[in-house]
Amino acid sequence: MIVTVFLFGISGAATAQSTNSGDISGIVTDSTGAAVPGAAVTVLNIATGVSKEYVTNDAGVYDTGSIVAGTYKLTFAKSGFATLVRSSITVIVGPTTVNALLTVGGVTQEVVVSTDIPLLRTENGEQSVTLSAETLAALPEVGQD
Repeated sequence: MIVTVFLFGISGAATAQSTNSGDISGIVTDSTGAAVPGAAVTVLNIATGVSKEYVTNDAGVYDTGSIVAGTYKLTFAKSGFATLVRSSITVIVGPTTVNALLTVGGVTQEVVVSTDIPLLRTENGEQSVTLSAETLAALPEVGQD
């Protein structure tokens, strides 16, 4: 009986740890829409300075797995293509998709996109936004008569 309680405790702790994590994944393609296998994807947590390298598979897909929610900078690079930098990527709890389109270019050429991606749920079309307290306070009050 003590073993059962202990196992349930471990299971609950594992679930609690994964509740504040997100995931970034996507497909890297070229200008013709073909997958770019072997592209290097560097994921940098802007707040902590911690970065990790990933490589796209044969289908051009990369996946970070479980990462801490926060703001990230992604750099996509492959020999023969211009480097693409996507900054201010907000990762919330759950999956975030960031696809990359690499253009043919020199090794030293770099394309920088500095806007945040919209938080779209492509699985079911759901969209959400979080309003700040200041925004909520500025909304007009509607009285009930």
